Amino acid sequence: MAEELGFLIGTASAIASVLVLRLSWARSERSLPLNVAGWLLLTFSIASGWVLAGAWGVSILSLWAMVTAFVILAVAAWKSPPARRKPSNRRAGILPEAGEPLRLVSRCATFLLVVLAGMISAVALAITTRWISLLMGASEANANVLALFAAPLGWTVLAFLILMTDSRKGQFAIIAIPVATAIPAFVTGSPL
Repeated sequence: MAEELGFLIGTASAIASVLVLRLSWARSERSLPLNVAGWLLLTFSIASGWVLAGAWGVSILSLWAMVTAFVILAVAAWKSPPARRKPSNRRAGILPEAGEPLRLVSRCATFLLVVLAGMISAVALAITTRWISLLMGASEANANVLALFAAPLGWTVLAFLILMTDSRKGQFAIIAIPVATAIPAFVTGSPL
C-alpha cells in the first residue's frame, strides 16, 4: 500500500513538474520561482522512483513526465496558426545559394574534425574512463564496460560540441581535452 501511494505521489509530481515548467516558460519573462519549483518536483519524482523501485521506478516516473510533455506540445502544435511566410528552399545551409562559394575545404575539415578527430578523442575519453575506474577499484570487466559505454556517448557529445563551436581554435580545444586526460593512462602503462 505504501509503495502504491509513493508511486502515485511520484506520478503526480512528474506530471506537475512538466505543467509548472510549461507555465513558467509560457510567460513573457520566465519566473525563477516557478522554474525552481518545476525542477524540484521533477527531481522529487525521480528520487522517489529510485527509492521505491530503483532504475525501474525512475523509468516509469520519467515516462509519465514525457507523456505529459508530449501531450502539452501536441496540443500547442495543434493550436498554433500556420506560418504566414513561405518556408525557405534552403535546407540547413547544406547547399550554397547561387553565387556563394562552396567552401569545400572548410566543410571537409569540419567533417574530418567531427569524424576522425572526434573518434580519436572519444577513444581517449574511453581510455581515461577505464583507467579511472580501475584506480577506483572496479574490476576489469566493469572497467571495460564503462569504457565501451563512454566511447560512443563521448563521441556523440564531442560531435555536438565541435559542430556548435564557431572557431577552429575552440574545436581543437574540445578535441584536445579528452586526449590530454588520457596521457596519465599511457604514462602509467595501464593495459588497454
